[in-house]
Amino acid sequence: MPVDKGELHGRWTGLKADFAPTAAIRTISSGIIIGVANALLITALMSLIFRDSLADALPTGIAHGLIASAVIGVIVAVGSSFPGLYAGVQDASTAIIALSAAAIAGALAGSVAVDTVVAMMAATSLATGATLLLVGYLGFGEVARFVPFPVIGGLLAGTGYLILAGALEILGLTAPADLSDAGSVGVLWPGLGLAVVFYLATRRSWSSRIYLLLLVIGVGGFHLVTQLAGVGKEESLQRGWLLGPFGSGAISPRSVIEAFGQADWGLIAGQGASLATILVIIPITLLLYISALEIETETGVDMNHELTATGWANLASGVVGGPPGYVFVADSVIVARLIGSHRGPAVVAALSLLAVVAAGGGMLELLPVFVVGGLLLFVGAEFLHEWLWASRHRMSGLDYTLMVGIAVVIAVVGFLPGVATGLVAAIVLFVMRYSRIDVIKHSLTGAEQRSNIERSEPAADYLAEAGLSIEILELQGFIFFGTASRILARIRALPSIRPDLRFVLCDFRRVTGVDSSAVAVFELIANQAREHGFSVILSGMGETVGSQFDDVVTRYGDVFTVASDLDHGLARCEDELLADGGLASPTGPSLPEGLSEAMGSYLVSRSIPAGEILMQQGDPSPGIFLITAGRATVLMEEPDGTIVRLRTLLSGTVLGEISLYRGEPCTATVVAESECAVLHLAPDRFEDLCVNDPEVAARLHEFVARILAGRVSHANRTIRALRD
Repeated sequence: MPVDKGELHGRWTGLKADFAPTAAIRTISSGIIIGVANALLITALMSLIFRDSLADALPTGIAHGLIASAVIGVIVAVGSSFPGLYAGVQDASTAIIALSAAAIAGALAGSVAVDTVVAMMAATSLATGATLLLVGYLGFGEVARFVPFPVIGGLLAGTGYLILAGALEILGLTAPADLSDAGSVGVLWPGLGLAVVFYLATRRSWSSRIYLLLLVIGVGGFHLVTQLAGVGKEESLQRGWLLGPFGSGAISPRSVIEAFGQADWGLIAGQGASLATILVIIPITLLLYISALEIETETGVDMNHELTATGWANLASGVVGGPPGYVFVADSVIVARLIGSHRGPAVVAALSLLAVVAAGGGMLELLPVFVVGGLLLFVGAEFLHEWLWASRHRMSGLDYTLMVGIAVVIAVVGFLPGVATGLVAAIVLFVMRYSRIDVIKHSLTGAEQRSNIERSEPAADYLAEAGLSIEILELQGFIFFGTASRILARIRALPSIRPDLRFVLCDFRRVTGVDSSAVAVFELIANQAREHGFSVILSGMGETVGSQFDDVVTRYGDVFTVASDLDHGLARCEDELLADGGLASPTGPSLPEGLSEAMGSYLVSRSIPAGEILMQQGDPSPGIFLITAGRATVLMEEPDGTIVRLRTLLSGTVLGEISLYRGEPCTATVVAESECAVLHLAPDRFEDLCVNDPEVAARLHEFVARILAGRVSHANRTIRALRD
């Protein structure tokens, strides 16, 4: 996460300004409010992990969660490029860890179980931090977006179910009969009521401050009612209405080093597949949250920088034995709306969590279980509402069905089967949707697209008809079993559409890769070519793709030929067609019959040696050259000095007419590729022709106009074909 000194100085200056006398009250008050709310949330989340046989270690778990959240909060607040970013231990990753913790608790007991769970949390955070750093440093921040949205939605909806199920267990609802149990009066029904009120507050867009007020009313109201009912703290603890008992004094975390030494790493490894999903969910969720913040605050954020900042924060969380964490979008947006984007409140919020650790078990024992369970119930319900209800209008029917299916598998079968379902679904979804992309970008005939060789007028006219026997298929994307079949189907249909088919030219310039099944399809294409008597030219394959076709090209050498690019492959087809038509090597005058003799006194016959420049880009027009024998190349120099080959001119063609008629400098350079015989009409002789022999000049103008019209007509045919 490289940051220049100027940026660091700016962050430090801004942080000091947040604690200046004029801003200190605002900074501290908003930070404490966020900190207290997050402390309650973290207590609830750690109650998911440390429950049942691990319940005695809940104070230890809460200590790890609070300290880790404080560390994550400070590092992200200071290290983020976005001022005012709040971060801490999160619900999605905690729910997955809770699932693994339950499996560990079922196999171990006592301090070994606690050490194993702490080690698992630490290892998960360290792995998450390393993953985020790697993705951020490599600049792969956008790669995480490639995971299909319904798959992520299904995993998060399933996570919401796990949180909701854990909340109901904390509230004591494990069977329908529990609804009428006497214990439900102090835990279940108040928890359900609190969750409903929170849910309604969210739906009605009440003020963000109402949430903290509801929590204060819930805690204070519980103690007021129990006091009026004559139920003291000790009795409430015995009835399970309050968290604890924890004992007095500060709550302390486990030594991470000792936990690593005592942990059962075999059991942790057995949960590796489940925990590995966190390494996928967190980067994607983080990027989604950062994108939401960008839109909400209208501030540009460097995605890769945020990944690395959060990566360092998770490494620190792993060092203190806490679970992974990332940005709190709601907290960040709330404070940004109230006081603007500042780093100070986030630091105060983190320090408030440490104050809760120092206050110890006595403070935690004041928390009613229904507040913790109700808060978790609300969080789980929010996940389900967001992904199973609110998102239904943002997805197609197939996407939504897939997302719900993944969530149902997680709820009915388990989290790992749900993840496996998601991965399989992602692959199937990709294959289905990628297969819909037409692998054939353009399909043209040789009459619609020609090579960059400019031929004589008779040859061009011949190719306008004979070119229909050439089929050009410009391919694109990755060719695999799902798309290669389209190429085969297209080629199979060609002989019935065009019985005179001679050549099929498959251009791979836009192809990113092929798999073995695609190569096998081209063997079927070779059989089609043999059966119907046409040849297949493979162009623009490149080294990697070309090596995959080496064996096929060798075995079907009578059918397949390879060209370096589309232009050379097309020129080869045209040459064969012209040879069949007796126009392979046109020589002689470029002008119509009689015009050459009429212009004889104005034309100079010249022999141009190979390599000599006939005209130079940017120079004044040298006049018109009519090639009667030989071959010339037209080149253009780009602004950066790159030389681009535009086309090749054969005998029977004309050059220089555009710059002469428009009175402009030469637009390209023409070099004799071989020794050329030309008829040269210089600019001054052209003027003499127009003045002295207007009738002959008119015939020349007509000839040039016909050449230009032919070029435009061919270009129009190509454009129309590309639009179809």
